[in-house]
Amino acid sequence: MSITQGAIGLGIIGICLALLGFFCTGDLFYACCRNKYNSKLLIKTIDKGNRPGTGVSNVKFFPRTEIVELLERILQPDENQSHYYLICGEHGTGKTTVVRTASSIVDHGVVYVDIPARNENLGVAFRQALNFAFEERISFTNQLIRKLGSTSNDSDEPMWRRALEAFKRGAKVYKAKRGRPAPVDSRESKILDTLQDDAKKNADDQIYIAVFVSSEGAVPRRMKSRSSWSRAKNPPIEIGDLSEEESIKYLTEIHKITEKAEELYQLVGGRILELKDVANDFSSGQSIEDIGKKILLKAYDKFNSAKLLKDQEHHEAGKRVINALLGSKESSIEEFKELFANEKEYGKVLEANVFAFHPSRNT
Repeated sequence: MSITQGAIGLGIIGICLALLGFFCTGDLFYACCRNKYNSKLLIKTIDKGNRPGTGVSNVKFFPRTEIVELLERILQPDENQSHYYLICGEHGTGKTTVVRTASSIVDHGVVYVDIPARNENLGVAFRQALNFAFEERISFTNQLIRKLGSTSNDSDEPMWRRALEAFKRGAKVYKAKRGRPAPVDSRESKILDTLQDDAKKNADDQIYIAVFVSSEGAVPRRMKSRSSWSRAKNPPIEIGDLSEEESIKYLTEIHKITEKAEELYQLVGGRILELKDVANDFSSGQSIEDIGKKILLKAYDKFNSAKLLKDQEHHEAGKRVINALLGSKESSIEEFKELFANEKEYGKVLEANVFAFHPSRNT
């Protein structure tokens, strides 16, 4: 009886081992197939580009042909391209719209990554841009565990770093196929140093060409101060305000404002976002006087946040800067620094974005 039971037990163990072996083989096969599928999606995305939309309707879209054509040339690098680029400009100048427009026009290879303000969301932004799951080693078992409620990550490496490595693998395939580096647009983040270092290295290796887009004055200053700036294309590309002629054309053709177009331009200048705001206010029935009061209030709030008002911390420095700019309208960054008591005060006032930094002219 005991011999029979032992034989049955051994038979059951053998069946279990066979099932286990079959399951493990199937698990590995599933993981391999899924990894290949993810890699194909990644390579396809890099090859075709992710073609971001502008978010602006055709009716309200104002073409800036010269800038878009320049960006198109940058986003179609030749085989021996060995630089990365910085595109900058103040908030509201239309940088995002023109970069997205150029990225959508180029036939293939442009990956646009809109970098979030929160560092922990950077991996998600890359994943969405690259159409990649970042499951290089995931098996059916792990998939099942996730579905059952586990949210643990099987990799200690940050997702955004894995994203960058995945992009570089795909960029190598792209260059082998297309004969030129893959361009990638990325908006600024606090992980800027790593992204800049990697952009420099890959410009050297001619694997991909990075195009950084920034509206924050501190970002261009930091990038220019680092050794990795040696591979940046100089000077940076600055997207500025519309000319007076372009501004009037924008107001009359896009917003159908004719009689008061000149007055609205005089209130805000050529900043396209502000032109849009005042045009919408005017079209909704607000008077020029009321719109002007709103603009003054916004200016007051900005000066207040920068602590430039009377009896505030940076009032005296602010007076010196304004007096200097009234005389020349623009000063070099060295002359600007001399107007402050120390480096800390200079940095704080500049970061408030009351005064514009133009890296293309270093003013």
